[in-house]
Amino acid sequence: MRTHILFTLLPIFSFISVASCSSIKRIGVDNSLTEQVMNIEGYWEDDNGIISLFQKDGTFKTISTDGSNSVLAIGSYRIKSAQEIEMKFTSLIRNTSENIQCNLLDPDKINCISKNQTQFYLRRTHLTEAPTSKPQGDIPATPSEPTPPTSPSVIVYK
Repeated sequence: MRTHILFTLLPIFSFISVASCSSIKRIGVDNSLTEQVMNIEGYWEDDNGIISLFQKDGTFKTISTDGSNSVLAIGSYRIKSAQEIEMKFTSLIRNTSENIQCNLLDPDKINCISKNQTQFYLRRTHLTEAPTSKPQGDIPATPSEPTPPTSPSVIVYK
């Protein structure tokens, strides 16, 4: 009789254990949220107005904003945890290399500390892609045929 009860309850216990494993899997960490939060690809700006472009392949470059668009530094980055980022940075101006530890404070701000304890921030800039949900009604339309001026224009050279 005990054997019969055991064989009757065995499928129920098996079902419960399988169901509980599946529910644990569903309750686990949502990887898409972690990836979304840790997406640092795109343009970032430091407090001096210098732009850095972080690329999907784990590399970045720092670009001057004086109009020459010169590459000032190159490097690589590695996401260590949900908020930690490690960067290896080579300055092309000073010909030096450095490891930098950074923390993602929010999706638009990174706090970095260099080996010599210099602290700086990187912030998302207006150069990143515009959200697709932004209304486009505020963009002025260009007239197809501009109207000519009503009075003649005069340019005086001295």
